[in-house]
Amino acid sequence: MRNEKELIRKILKGEKELFSLFIREYENQIYSLCVSIVKNREEAIDLVQDTFYLAFKNLSSFKGNSKFSTWLYRIAYNLSISRVRRKNNFLSLDGVYEDGKELDIEDETSDIWFSIDEEEIKMMIEEGMKKLKPWERAIIELRDIKNLNYDEIAEVLGIPMGTVKSRLNRARNHLRKIIEREFGTKGNKINHIDRDEDKKEL
Repeated sequence: MRNEKELIRKILKGEKELFSLFIREYENQIYSLCVSIVKNREEAIDLVQDTFYLAFKNLSSFKGNSKFSTWLYRIAYNLSISRVRRKNNFLSLDGVYEDGKELDIEDETSDIWFSIDEEEIKMMIEEGMKKLKPWERAIIELRDIKNLNYDEIAEVLGIPMGTVKSRLNRARNHLRKIIEREFGTKGNKINHIDRDEDKKEL
């Protein structure tokens, strides 16, 4: 969306109805992120409403240091993770692993979105995503579907960029293993080639 800063300035000056333009622009994207985390359409709709409510209420706190969409994603992510934590009484959703340490590794995993029949791979990925942890679904959604860069994902998740790379690598590998386990040789056909844009950012 063009002239977001100008639009925000007008909203803060009293033209509140203009905020509907942001809702129209980002509603579907925010819903996609929320539903990928909570895995419930009704809850995701509620979270979208909560996200825009909080964004409108706290619009004056948006400093413009990042994209407005990144700021919205962060609100939606925090709300969604909090909802899952309350619902499932999770002790931790922050991506700390079995040994209590983060893996600091290069993002050398493949782009899992290619090869096989397009509809077939889409079905396999959707089924595999359902079995991932909420933080895994979120980081794959942000990188491989929303195409956010590492800096933007780091801001949304509130973690260092190096941690983004290690978590994304782990999440992709976990998804691939799930697909290979569930679909056997078909899962093995997923290409193991690095994403060009990932190589550029490493």
